[in-house]
Amino acid sequence: MTQIVYIEERSCASDWPCANFQKQSHYWSLVTMKLGRIFQMHSLRNFTGVILSGLLAAPAFSQSYTSFNIGTLGGPGTYATDINASGQITGNSDTGTVGQYHAFVTKANGREMTGRGALPGGNTSEGYAINASGQITGISQAPHGIGESIMPFAFIADSGGGIRPVTDWEQSAGMGINDAGQVAGYINQPFHPGTDAFVTGPNGLNPLPIGGLHGEGDRAYGINSSGQVVGSGLFNSGFHHAYITSPNHASALDLGTLGGYKSTATSVNDSGKVVGSSTTDLGLESPFHAFITDANSEMTDLGTLGGKNSEAYDVNSEGVVVGWADIAIGNRKHAFITGPDGDGMRDLNELVKLENGTFLTDAQGINDRGQIIANASDGYAYLLTPVPEPETYAMLLAGLGLMGLMARRKKIA
Repeated sequence: MTQIVYIEERSCASDWPCANFQKQSHYWSLVTMKLGRIFQMHSLRNFTGVILSGLLAAPAFSQSYTSFNIGTLGGPGTYATDINASGQITGNSDTGTVGQYHAFVTKANGREMTGRGALPGGNTSEGYAINASGQITGISQAPHGIGESIMPFAFIADSGGGIRPVTDWEQSAGMGINDAGQVAGYINQPFHPGTDAFVTGPNGLNPLPIGGLHGEGDRAYGINSSGQVVGSGLFNSGFHHAYITSPNHASALDLGTLGGYKSTATSVNDSGKVVGSSTTDLGLESPFHAFITDANSEMTDLGTLGGKNSEAYDVNSEGVVVGWADIAIGNRKHAFITGPDGDGMRDLNELVKLENGTFLTDAQGINDRGQIIANASDGYAYLLTPVPEPETYAMLLAGLGLMGLMARRKKIA
Protein backbone atom coordinates (compact mmCIF):
# COMPACT_ATOMS: atom_id res chain seq x y z
CA MET A 1 0.00 0.00 0.00
CA THR A 2 1.27 3.52 -0.86
CA GLN A 3 2.43 5.41 2.23
CA ILE A 4 1.66 9.15 2.37
CA VAL A 5 4.18 11.37 4.14
CA TYR A 6 2.80 14.70 5.34
CA ILE A 7 5.21 17.64 5.32
CA GLU A 8 4.59 20.56 7.65
CA GLU A 9 3.96 23.76 5.66
CA ARG A 10 6.10 26.63 6.87
CA SER A 11 8.41 29.23 5.42
CA CYS A 12 11.96 27.89 5.10
CA ALA A 13 13.46 30.52 2.78
CA SER A 14 16.00 31.70 5.33
CA ASP A 15 16.18 28.53 7.44
CA TRP A 16 18.72 26.08 5.97
CA PRO A 17 17.95 23.13 8.33
CA CYS A 18 14.25 23.58 7.69
CA ALA A 19 14.69 23.81 3.92
CA ASN A 20 16.99 20.76 3.92
CA PHE A 21 14.49 18.79 6.02
CA GLN A 22 11.70 19.69 3.62
CA LYS A 23 13.74 18.58 0.59
CA GLN A 24 14.68 15.30 2.26
CA SER A 25 11.09 14.69 3.37
CA HIS A 26 9.83 15.29 -0.14
CA TYR A 27 12.49 12.95 -1.55
CA TRP A 28 11.61 10.15 0.87
CA SER A 29 7.93 10.69 0.15
CA LEU A 30 8.56 10.01 -3.55
CA VAL A 31 10.74 7.00 -2.76
CA THR A 32 8.11 5.56 -0.42
CA MET A 33 5.36 6.05 -2.97
CA LYS A 34 7.48 4.43 -5.68
CA LEU A 35 8.33 1.48 -3.46
CA GLY A 36 4.68 1.18 -2.53
CA ARG A 37 3.67 0.97 -6.18
CA ILE A 38 6.39 -1.64 -6.86
CA PHE A 39 5.24 -3.64 -3.86
CA GLN A 40 1.63 -3.43 -4.99
CA MET A 41 2.37 -4.57 -8.53
CA HIS A 42 4.68 -7.35 -7.31
CA SER A 43 2.08 -8.59 -4.85
CA LEU A 44 -0.63 -8.38 -7.48
CA ARG A 45 1.45 -10.36 -9.94
CA ASN A 46 2.04 -12.96 -7.27
CA PHE A 47 -1.68 -13.02 -6.47
CA THR A 48 -2.63 -13.37 -10.12
CA GLY A 49 0.01 -16.07 -10.55
CA VAL A 50 -1.52 -18.00 -7.68
CA ILE A 51 -4.95 -17.69 -9.27
CA LEU A 52 -3.72 -18.90 -12.66
CA SER A 53 -1.87 -21.76 -10.99
CA GLY A 54 -5.09 -22.67 -9.24
CA LEU A 55 -6.91 -22.76 -12.54
CA LEU A 56 -4.35 -25.12 -14.05
CA ALA A 57 -4.08 -27.34 -10.99
CA ALA A 58 -6.14 -30.49 -10.85
CA PRO A 59 -9.07 -30.32 -8.43
CA ALA A 60 -9.67 -33.27 -6.12
CA PHE A 61 -13.22 -33.62 -7.44
CA SER A 62 -14.08 -31.33 -10.31
CA GLN A 63 -17.74 -30.35 -10.42
CA SER A 64 -17.73 -31.25 -14.09
CA TYR A 65 -15.56 -32.09 -17.09
CA THR A 66 -15.54 -31.12 -20.73
CA SER A 67 -15.19 -34.03 -23.16
CA PHE A 68 -13.37 -34.26 -26.47
CA ASN A 69 -13.59 -37.22 -28.86
CA ILE A 70 -9.97 -37.82 -29.91
CA GLY A 71 -11.02 -39.39 -33.22
CA THR A 72 -9.62 -42.37 -35.15
CA LEU A 73 -7.01 -43.31 -37.75
CA GLY A 74 -9.77 -43.56 -40.35
CA GLY A 75 -11.76 -46.51 -39.08
CA PRO A 76 -14.83 -46.89 -36.87
CA GLY A 77 -13.27 -46.87 -33.38
CA THR A 78 -10.46 -46.09 -30.96
CA TYR A 79 -9.37 -47.55 -27.62
CA ALA A 80 -7.08 -45.33 -25.51
CA THR A 81 -4.77 -46.63 -22.78
CA ASP A 82 -2.60 -43.83 -21.36
CA ILE A 83 -2.03 -40.06 -21.12
CA ASN A 84 1.09 -38.05 -20.27
CA ALA A 85 1.63 -34.72 -18.50
CA SER A 86 0.91 -32.57 -21.57
CA GLY A 87 -2.21 -34.51 -22.56
CA GLN A 88 -0.62 -36.68 -25.26
CA ILE A 89 -2.54 -39.94 -25.55
CA THR A 90 -1.75 -43.42 -26.83
CA GLY A 91 -3.78 -46.54 -27.53
CA ASN A 92 -4.90 -48.26 -30.72
CA SER A 93 -7.26 -47.18 -33.47
CA ASP A 94 -8.88 -48.71 -36.55
CA THR A 95 -7.17 -47.61 -39.75
CA GLY A 96 -10.09 -48.18 -42.09
CA THR A 97 -8.58 -51.37 -43.53
CA VAL A 98 -10.52 -54.44 -42.40
CA GLY A 99 -8.79 -56.10 -39.45
CA GLN A 100 -6.05 -53.50 -39.21
CA TYR A 101 -5.46 -51.29 -36.18
CA HIS A 102 -2.37 -49.36 -35.20
CA ALA A 103 -0.84 -47.81 -32.12
CA PHE A 104 -1.16 -44.03 -32.12
CA VAL A 105 0.09 -40.87 -30.42
CA THR A 106 -1.73 -37.55 -30.23
CA LYS A 107 -0.32 -34.09 -29.76
CA ALA A 108 -0.91 -32.18 -26.51
CA ASN A 109 -4.49 -32.16 -25.22
CA GLY A 110 -5.50 -35.10 -27.38
CA ARG A 111 -5.23 -33.28 -30.73
CA GLU A 112 -4.10 -34.63 -34.12
CA MET A 113 -3.80 -38.41 -33.82
CA THR A 114 -0.84 -39.97 -35.67
CA GLY A 115 -0.41 -43.70 -36.29
CA ARG A 116 2.87 -45.41 -35.41
CA GLY A 117 2.43 -48.29 -37.85
CA ALA A 118 3.70 -51.77 -37.01
CA LEU A 119 6.98 -53.68 -36.92
CA PRO A 120 8.24 -54.76 -40.38
CA GLY A 121 6.06 -57.53 -41.77
CA GLY A 122 3.21 -56.91 -39.33
CA ASN A 123 -0.04 -55.08 -39.86
CA THR A 124 -1.38 -54.47 -36.34
CA SER A 125 -0.04 -52.80 -33.21
CA GLU A 126 -1.35 -51.50 -29.87
CA GLY A 127 0.06 -48.72 -27.70
CA TYR A 128 -0.15 -49.33 -23.94
CA ALA A 129 1.88 -46.57 -22.27
CA ILE A 130 3.38 -43.15 -23.04
CA ASN A 131 6.05 -41.08 -21.30
CA ALA A 132 6.59 -37.32 -21.03
CA SER A 133 8.55 -37.04 -24.30
CA GLY A 134 5.94 -38.98 -26.28
CA GLN A 135 7.74 -42.34 -26.48
CA ILE A 136 5.28 -45.23 -26.40
CA THR A 137 5.45 -48.96 -25.80
CA GLY A 138 3.04 -51.80 -26.54
CA ILE A 139 2.79 -54.83 -28.82
CA SER A 140 3.09 -55.23 -32.57
CA GLN A 141 2.74 -58.24 -34.83
CA ALA A 142 5.81 -59.30 -36.79
CA PRO A 143 7.02 -62.46 -38.57
CA HIS A 144 9.29 -64.75 -36.57
CA GLY A 145 10.75 -68.22 -36.64
CA ILE A 146 10.23 -71.22 -38.87
CA GLY A 147 7.75 -70.48 -41.62
CA GLU A 148 7.78 -66.81 -40.64
CA SER A 149 4.70 -67.15 -38.43
CA ILE A 150 3.24 -63.88 -37.17
CA MET A 151 3.83 -63.28 -33.46
CA PRO A 152 3.33 -60.32 -31.08
CA PHE A 153 6.48 -58.48 -29.94
CA ALA A 154 7.05 -55.74 -27.40
CA PHE A 155 8.03 -52.49 -29.11
CA ILE A 156 9.12 -48.94 -28.38
CA ALA A 157 8.33 -46.02 -30.69
CA ASP A 158 10.23 -42.73 -30.38
CA SER A 159 8.49 -39.38 -30.26
CA GLY A 160 9.66 -38.53 -33.77
CA GLY A 161 8.31 -41.75 -35.23
CA GLY A 162 9.96 -45.08 -35.93
CA ILE A 163 9.09 -48.34 -34.20
CA ARG A 164 11.50 -51.09 -33.11
CA PRO A 165 11.32 -54.28 -31.03
CA VAL A 166 12.29 -54.15 -27.36
CA THR A 167 13.19 -57.85 -27.17
CA ASP A 168 13.90 -60.78 -29.48
CA TRP A 169 11.29 -62.82 -27.60
CA GLU A 170 8.04 -63.49 -29.39
CA GLN A 171 4.84 -63.41 -27.35
CA SER A 172 6.16 -60.37 -25.47
CA ALA A 173 4.48 -57.10 -24.50
CA GLY A 174 5.66 -53.66 -23.38
CA MET A 175 3.21 -52.47 -20.72
CA GLY A 176 4.80 -49.44 -19.00
CA ILE A 177 7.41 -46.80 -19.83
CA ASN A 178 9.01 -44.06 -17.72
CA ASP A 179 10.55 -40.76 -18.77
CA ALA A 180 14.00 -42.36 -19.24
CA GLY A 181 12.47 -44.77 -21.75
CA GLN A 182 12.76 -47.82 -19.47
CA VAL A 183 10.14 -50.34 -20.57
CA ALA A 184 8.46 -52.82 -18.20
CA GLY A 185 6.69 -55.83 -19.68
CA TYR A 186 6.47 -59.59 -19.90
CA ILE A 187 7.00 -62.67 -22.04
CA ASN A 188 4.04 -65.02 -22.45
CA GLN A 189 5.90 -68.25 -23.19
CA PRO A 190 5.27 -71.57 -21.44
CA PHE A 191 8.42 -73.12 -20.02
CA HIS A 192 10.42 -69.93 -20.54
CA PRO A 193 13.50 -70.15 -18.25
CA GLY A 194 13.35 -67.79 -15.28
CA THR A 195 10.84 -65.01 -14.67
CA ASP A 196 8.49 -63.92 -17.43
CA ALA A 197 8.63 -60.25 -16.30
CA PHE A 198 11.33 -57.91 -17.63
CA VAL A 199 12.52 -54.31 -17.50
CA THR A 200 14.88 -52.54 -19.91
CA GLY A 201 17.49 -49.86 -19.61
CA PRO A 202 16.93 -46.33 -21.00
CA ASN A 203 15.31 -46.06 -24.44
CA GLY A 204 14.08 -49.64 -24.36
CA LEU A 205 17.52 -51.27 -24.56
CA ASN A 206 18.99 -54.31 -22.78
CA PRO A 207 15.93 -56.10 -21.29
CA LEU A 208 16.67 -57.96 -18.04
CA PRO A 209 14.63 -60.16 -15.70
CA ILE A 210 13.29 -58.71 -12.44
CA GLY A 211 14.90 -59.98 -9.26
CA GLY A 212 12.79 -61.52 -6.52
CA LEU A 213 10.21 -63.03 -8.87
CA HIS A 214 9.98 -66.75 -9.30
CA GLY A 215 8.81 -67.77 -12.72
CA GLU A 216 6.11 -68.52 -15.20
CA GLY A 217 3.17 -66.14 -15.33
CA ASP A 218 4.95 -63.17 -13.74
CA ARG A 219 3.90 -59.84 -15.22
CA ALA A 220 5.24 -56.26 -15.16
CA TYR A 221 2.63 -53.59 -15.87
CA GLY A 222 3.98 -50.22 -14.74
CA ILE A 223 7.18 -48.32 -13.91
CA ASN A 224 7.80 -44.92 -12.27
CA SER A 225 10.56 -42.33 -12.73
CA SER A 226 12.86 -43.95 -10.16
CA GLY A 227 12.57 -47.32 -11.90
CA GLN A 228 10.26 -49.05 -9.45
CA VAL A 229 8.26 -51.70 -11.32
CA VAL A 230 4.83 -53.06 -10.37
CA GLY A 231 2.88 -56.03 -11.60
CA SER A 232 1.87 -59.54 -10.57
CA GLY A 233 4.35 -62.16 -9.36
CA LEU A 234 4.37 -65.71 -8.06
CA PHE A 235 5.39 -65.63 -4.40
CA ASN A 236 5.68 -68.18 -1.61
CA SER A 237 1.90 -68.28 -1.19
CA GLY A 238 1.71 -70.17 -4.47
CA PHE A 239 -0.55 -67.48 -5.92
CA HIS A 240 0.20 -64.40 -7.98
CA HIS A 241 0.27 -61.25 -5.87
CA ALA A 242 0.77 -57.59 -6.62
CA TYR A 243 4.36 -56.44 -6.09
CA ILE A 244 6.62 -53.38 -6.20
CA THR A 245 10.35 -53.60 -6.84
CA SER A 246 13.32 -51.66 -5.58
CA PRO A 247 14.54 -48.96 -8.02
CA ASN A 248 17.34 -51.24 -9.26
CA HIS A 249 14.90 -54.17 -9.72
CA ALA A 250 17.04 -56.42 -7.51
CA SER A 251 14.14 -57.33 -5.23
CA ALA A 252 10.34 -57.38 -5.29
CA LEU A 253 8.02 -56.79 -2.32
CA ASP A 254 4.85 -58.90 -2.06
CA LEU A 255 1.99 -56.44 -1.45
CA GLY A 256 -0.45 -59.15 -0.39
CA THR A 257 -4.18 -59.04 -1.07
CA LEU A 258 -7.46 -57.60 0.21
CA GLY A 259 -8.31 -60.95 1.77
CA GLY A 260 -8.41 -63.21 -1.26
CA TYR A 261 -5.88 -65.38 -3.05
CA LYS A 262 -4.79 -63.08 -5.91
CA SER A 263 -3.92 -59.47 -6.66
CA THR A 264 -2.40 -57.46 -9.50
CA ALA A 265 -0.71 -54.04 -9.54
CA THR A 266 -1.26 -51.95 -12.66
CA SER A 267 0.36 -48.56 -11.98
CA VAL A 268 2.67 -46.73 -9.55
CA ASN A 269 3.26 -42.99 -9.08
CA ASP A 270 6.59 -41.34 -8.33
CA SER A 271 6.03 -41.49 -4.55
CA GLY A 272 5.56 -45.26 -4.74
CA LYS A 273 1.78 -45.44 -4.31
CA VAL A 274 0.50 -48.52 -6.12
CA VAL A 275 -2.95 -49.21 -7.58
CA GLY A 276 -4.50 -52.33 -9.01
CA SER A 277 -7.07 -54.96 -8.04
CA SER A 278 -7.37 -57.85 -5.62
CA THR A 279 -9.79 -60.62 -4.74
CA THR A 280 -11.53 -59.89 -1.45
CA ASP A 281 -12.32 -63.36 -0.06
CA LEU A 282 -11.21 -66.97 -0.41
CA GLY A 283 -14.23 -68.15 -2.37
CA LEU A 284 -13.98 -69.51 -5.90
CA GLU A 285 -16.22 -66.67 -7.15
CA SER A 286 -14.62 -63.94 -5.04
CA PRO A 287 -15.24 -60.36 -6.09
CA PHE A 288 -12.17 -58.30 -6.97
CA HIS A 289 -11.84 -54.67 -5.93
CA ALA A 290 -9.62 -51.75 -6.84
CA PHE A 291 -6.97 -50.84 -4.27
CA ILE A 292 -4.35 -48.21 -3.47
CA THR A 293 -1.37 -48.63 -1.16
CA ASP A 294 -0.15 -46.14 1.46
CA ALA A 295 3.38 -45.14 2.50
CA ASN A 296 3.74 -48.46 4.33
CA SER A 297 2.65 -50.45 1.24
CA GLU A 298 -0.62 -51.42 2.95
CA MET A 299 -3.63 -51.93 0.65
CA THR A 300 -6.86 -49.95 0.98
CA ASP A 301 -10.03 -51.29 -0.65
CA LEU A 302 -11.54 -48.59 -2.91
CA GLY A 303 -14.89 -50.41 -3.16
CA THR A 304 -17.24 -50.30 -6.16
CA LEU A 305 -20.06 -48.14 -7.54
CA GLY A 306 -22.65 -50.48 -6.05
CA GLY A 307 -21.87 -53.59 -8.06
CA LYS A 308 -19.55 -56.56 -7.59
CA ASN A 309 -16.15 -55.71 -9.04
CA SER A 310 -13.77 -52.82 -9.72
CA GLU A 311 -10.26 -52.29 -11.02
CA ALA A 312 -7.84 -49.33 -10.78
CA TYR A 313 -5.71 -48.49 -13.82
CA ASP A 314 -3.79 -45.30 -12.99
CA VAL A 315 -2.85 -42.90 -10.17
CA ASN A 316 -1.40 -39.37 -10.33
CA SER A 317 0.96 -37.59 -7.94
CA GLU A 318 -1.91 -36.59 -5.61
CA GLY A 319 -3.09 -40.17 -5.34
CA VAL A 320 -6.20 -39.55 -7.47
CA VAL A 321 -7.16 -42.94 -8.92
CA VAL A 322 -9.09 -43.83 -12.08
CA GLY A 323 -10.40 -47.12 -13.42
CA TRP A 324 -13.72 -48.90 -13.75
CA ALA A 325 -16.31 -50.29 -11.35
CA ASP A 326 -19.58 -52.17 -11.61
CA ILE A 327 -22.72 -50.19 -10.85
CA ALA A 328 -25.74 -51.62 -9.04
CA ILE A 329 -27.85 -52.00 -12.20
CA GLY A 330 -26.81 -55.17 -14.00
CA ASN A 331 -23.19 -54.88 -12.82
CA ARG A 332 -22.53 -52.63 -15.80
CA LYS A 333 -19.01 -51.19 -16.00
CA HIS A 334 -18.65 -47.43 -15.46
CA ALA A 335 -15.51 -45.30 -15.33
CA PHE A 336 -14.64 -43.95 -11.88
CA ILE A 337 -12.44 -41.34 -10.20
CA THR A 338 -11.44 -40.89 -6.56
CA GLY A 339 -10.23 -37.97 -4.51
CA PRO A 340 -6.59 -37.63 -3.36
CA ASP A 341 -5.09 -40.77 -1.81
CA GLY A 342 -7.99 -42.81 -3.18
CA ASP A 343 -10.55 -41.10 -0.97
CA GLY A 344 -14.12 -41.73 -2.14
CA MET A 345 -15.11 -43.31 -5.45
CA ARG A 346 -17.35 -41.43 -7.88
CA ASP A 347 -18.93 -42.35 -11.21
CA LEU A 348 -17.35 -40.19 -13.93
CA ASN A 349 -20.63 -40.31 -15.83
CA GLU A 350 -22.10 -38.06 -13.12
CA LEU A 351 -19.48 -35.42 -13.96
CA VAL A 352 -19.65 -35.39 -17.75
CA LYS A 353 -22.53 -35.92 -20.14
CA LEU A 354 -22.03 -37.54 -23.54
CA GLU A 355 -24.60 -37.52 -26.33
CA ASN A 356 -27.08 -40.19 -27.42
CA GLY A 357 -26.96 -42.18 -24.20
CA THR A 358 -23.23 -42.90 -24.52
CA PHE A 359 -21.51 -43.59 -21.22
CA LEU A 360 -17.89 -43.96 -20.11
CA THR A 361 -16.96 -47.59 -19.47
CA ASP A 362 -13.40 -47.27 -18.16
CA ALA A 363 -10.86 -44.55 -17.36
CA GLN A 364 -7.35 -45.62 -18.31
CA GLY A 365 -5.13 -42.69 -17.34
CA ILE A 366 -4.95 -39.41 -15.41
CA ASN A 367 -2.22 -36.76 -15.35
CA ASP A 368 -1.31 -34.16 -12.75
CA ARG A 369 -3.50 -31.53 -14.46
CA GLY A 370 -6.50 -33.76 -13.78
CA GLN A 371 -7.00 -34.65 -17.45
CA ILE A 372 -8.42 -38.15 -17.90
CA ILE A 373 -8.50 -40.44 -20.89
CA ALA A 374 -11.55 -42.72 -20.88
CA ASN A 375 -13.23 -45.13 -23.27
CA ALA A 376 -16.95 -45.06 -23.99
CA SER A 377 -19.80 -47.36 -24.98
CA ASP A 378 -19.86 -45.92 -28.52
CA GLY A 379 -16.40 -47.34 -29.32
CA TYR A 380 -14.53 -44.04 -29.07
CA ALA A 381 -12.10 -42.53 -26.57
CA TYR A 382 -12.67 -39.19 -24.86
CA LEU A 383 -10.30 -36.73 -23.22
CA LEU A 384 -11.90 -35.26 -20.09
CA THR A 385 -10.66 -31.89 -18.85
CA PRO A 386 -11.76 -30.55 -15.45
CA VAL A 387 -13.86 -27.38 -15.44
CA PRO A 388 -12.72 -24.93 -12.71
CA GLU A 389 -15.27 -24.34 -9.97
CA PRO A 390 -17.14 -20.97 -9.81
CA GLU A 391 -15.05 -19.85 -6.82
CA THR A 392 -11.89 -20.12 -8.92
CA TYR A 393 -13.38 -17.99 -11.68
CA ALA A 394 -14.44 -15.39 -9.10
CA MET A 395 -10.88 -15.21 -7.73
CA LEU A 396 -9.47 -14.82 -11.24
CA LEU A 397 -11.91 -12.01 -12.07
CA ALA A 398 -11.04 -10.27 -8.80
CA GLY A 399 -7.34 -10.49 -9.69
CA LEU A 400 -7.92 -9.10 -13.18
CA GLY A 401 -10.01 -6.29 -11.71
CA LEU A 402 -7.22 -5.34 -9.31
CA MET A 403 -4.74 -5.32 -12.18
CA GLY A 404 -6.94 -2.93 -14.12
CA LEU A 405 -7.34 -0.66 -11.08
CA MET A 406 -3.60 -0.53 -10.47
CA ALA A 407 -2.94 0.23 -14.13
CA ARG A 408 -5.35 3.21 -13.98
CA ARG A 409 -3.83 4.49 -10.73
CA LYS A 410 -0.35 4.20 -12.17
CA LYS A 411 -1.37 6.15 -15.28
CA ILE A 412 -2.95 8.93 -13.18
CA ALA A 413 0.11 9.07 -10.91
